Amino acid sequence: MLSTDVGTPACDDVELTQVGNIRGSENRRKASCSCHSDAPALYIMGLLTQLRLLLWKNFTLRRRQKLRLVIELVWPLFLFFILVWVRSTNQPTYKDQCHYPNKPMPSAGVLPWLQGMVCNIQNPCVSQPTPGETPGQVNNFNNSIVAKALIEVQSLLADSTFLSNLKLLSGDINQWASILQNSNPANGQSISLRSVLRDNETFSEYLRSNLSVPTQTAQRLTSVRVRLNQLPALSAETNLRSALCSSASVDRYLEFNSTTQRQEFLNITCSLTPNQLLQTREVLIRNLDNRELVTALPLALNLNPVGTTALLAKTSTHAAPVANQVLKLQSSTMLRAVNVLDFRSNPFGSLTLLMCGGDSGFNSTKSSNSSSSSNQGFRLPTQSTNALNLNSTHGNSSVFCQNLVDVLKGTPSLRLFWATLRPLLQGRVLYTPDTPFTRRIIAQSNSTFDALSKVEVLADTWLENEDEIWNFFKNSTQINSLRTLLQNPLFVAALDQQLNGTTLSSALIANFLFNEDEKDRPVGMPSSDWRNLFNATSEAARLLKEIMGCFDLDKFEAISSESLLVQRAMKLLDEERFWAGVVFTDLDSTSLVRYKLRMDIEDTERTDKIKDRSWRPTARDNPYNDLRYVRGGFVYLQDMLDRGIIRTQTGVQQTLGVYTQQMPYPCYVDDA
Repeated sequence: MLSTDVGTPACDDVELTQVGNIRGSENRRKASCSCHSDAPALYIMGLLTQLRLLLWKNFTLRRRQKLRLVIELVWPLFLFFILVWVRSTNQPTYKDQCHYPNKPMPSAGVLPWLQGMVCNIQNPCVSQPTPGETPGQVNNFNNSIVAKALIEVQSLLADSTFLSNLKLLSGDINQWASILQNSNPANGQSISLRSVLRDNETFSEYLRSNLSVPTQTAQRLTSVRVRLNQLPALSAETNLRSALCSSASVDRYLEFNSTTQRQEFLNITCSLTPNQLLQTREVLIRNLDNRELVTALPLALNLNPVGTTALLAKTSTHAAPVANQVLKLQSSTMLRAVNVLDFRSNPFGSLTLLMCGGDSGFNSTKSSNSSSSSNQGFRLPTQSTNALNLNSTHGNSSVFCQNLVDVLKGTPSLRLFWATLRPLLQGRVLYTPDTPFTRRIIAQSNSTFDALSKVEVLADTWLENEDEIWNFFKNSTQINSLRTLLQNPLFVAALDQQLNGTTLSSALIANFLFNEDEKDRPVGMPSSDWRNLFNATSEAARLLKEIMGCFDLDKFEAISSESLLVQRAMKLLDEERFWAGVVFTDLDSTSLVRYKLRMDIEDTERTDKIKDRSWRPTARDNPYNDLRYVRGGFVYLQDMLDRGIIRTQTGVQQTLGVYTQQMPYPCYVDDA
């Protein structure tokens, strides 16, 4: 008999036992089998059934509730359209690449350093490489007014030929002044008008064609003899009709061969209008031969012909190189700056224009209608400007400095400028320990502020001698003699002959030395002269002296220990007069100098984090928050100390200047 015991069908292996009596013995055998259950198929079929029932249920509900169906369809579309509308109204912003001007360190020089602080205060972003990124060039402000003016002054002072010729020309002018003082023009000889006319003169043709003078009459008029010593008065005469239409006055300028010739001349001049007389004089002057006039100079002034001719030749030789330099000064930056800088009504705007220049020529700070902030620089409110001018007038440096600090603090547009200028203006640098070696380092590091003190000395020198300079140009013998010579048509003819082919003329030189009222200035001449240049220079020197008087140029203060340095620094912080503390370490070995800078946390970067918590695609170029090492003066002081250590250790004074360059930021699309 067989008996089968089958286990649960869910198992994988089933034990099959067979029991029976075969040949009188009992056998047990195990066998394995596979459990072929249909549970997975049934599970999938159940899931599909549930899904079908769920879809049928939802379909039935939507069919019965059509409003709900419409809302469920429209609501996502409504949200989607809102997103599309927001996206269409806020277009992506294409940000161009950013190049930043480099930051000159004090080792680069006082002027580049000050230019960097004043002109790069906003850390401007430009889409093109800056001039300082050009190979072989590091300064971005070579086109500024002060840079061009310094180049002109240096080139002028470096030209030994110009200085020597200027000295010789001054001696020649003194000789001319003596000759003219001792001359007797009343005994001077008259010269035939035809002899001083050009070979291809057009004056006779003008008389015949424009004034309808007969040919023979025109020939007789050109034979009239001219008193050259009276030619300057005739050239300056405004009422030619009264001078040339009267028998008594015409003999002052001309000599006639006969009474008939005089009457013929008077008939013609009296028949002409004043405008025709002025035009005739202009045509006559244009047709004069300068060489003949120069030759006739001794005869006109009743002088020794040989000595006068030699002096004239020597004066022309000395005047030629001087005239070339004066020609360059005609387009001088200093002269052009007189008309655009106004330190009285807009001191900070003029300062930025002086130090930084403009993108397109000279941008005047005297115009109040301009809307460009770049042209105006730091324009102060009227009350602040008046306060500065009032204190400047009183000459009280301490009051001016306090008012300057109040203006910088109280003007919103100047607060960043004050944050940058404050360490330089009134900050103190403490250092420890106080040893002979550290004192030598500090003395070398302080050379930058020594150069600033020389600027103040230069301004003081100008202000101390401004009365002498004014009197020299106003009423000195040399300048008055030069003015007299520039009124003499013979000297003018010789000078214009030397300046032929250039844009300079004797009239422009005479206009620069003009000394009368503005109403008496010749028509068509520029309205600026030496007085404008003098006043602008004096205003700049006076403002520079007052500003430099606010600087604490004795920056470094020795402290015996670091703990005392911290105590002293806390007191200076309360007074807003602390810049940094320098702690020299490991001074046992002078071959390697180690030091650390301790500054206020507000003036340096935080060191307890690597990056900002939230990031967005833009450069770290905010001058107040992102450039604290520059704004607080950390890198400036580090550069001074490094240069001082190098000079102390090597004895080399001419070290390389350092410019720090911020890496450009690439272009990107801002779709936030």
